[in-house]
Amino acid sequence: MKIKIPEKLASRIGVDRSYIMKINRGTRRPSLKTARKIIEAMEGVISLEDLRPDIVNTVQELSRKNEIANLASCRGASAPKD
Repeated sequence: MKIKIPEKLASRIGVDRSYIMKINRGTRRPSLKTARKIIEAMEGVISLEDLRPDIVNTVQELSRKNEIANLASCRGASAPKD
């Protein structure tokens, strides 16, 4: 992660300082709830994609598959399967 979370935010968002250090090192990933708190506390300087790219990529992939399925159903074809 390029942007580091200031350790002093830990008490403000209700987590241990060591947890923030682990997130910064990349050995832990915050839950969505904690990620949201971090994003709000940092006033948008950091994004969900910075904290949890795995979730953002999954959502984008599901959205793409949904769009393909919708197009296929409009044309009477079946959607591609994984």
